[in-house]
Amino acid sequence: MKLRLILGWPPTVNSYYSISNHGKYVSKRGIKYHNDTTADVQEQGFRLGLEGRLKVHVKLHPPDKRKRDLDNHMKALLDSLTKAGVWEDDELIDELHIYRGEIISKGKVVVIIEEIIE
Repeated sequence: MKLRLILGWPPTVNSYYSISNHGKYVSKRGIKYHNDTTADVQEQGFRLGLEGRLKVHVKLHPPDKRKRDLDNHMKALLDSLTKAGVWEDDELIDELHIYRGEIISKGKVVVIIEEIIE
């Protein structure tokens, strides 16, 4: 079984967190991405609460030609999918494949999730 989601462009780990005298916390931009992801998941009628071991393919379609480290976007993406209830915790991911896609205005992410059957 393969499940497919299309999501908005995630913030980088550098803008996902804010730091204050009280410690590190998820920034306003990070919280907005959590909320947007939850709305996208609900709108697409995605099955929630996956509990088994998972294989995840992520294709990141950047919004422009700027140089980017793809892994810098994964923290916000995976945390947001957890917050949206897609899976219990991203610890369930045994395989994670990240690909760069073609440039798309405003950027987008295509996520394909497979339960690993042993």
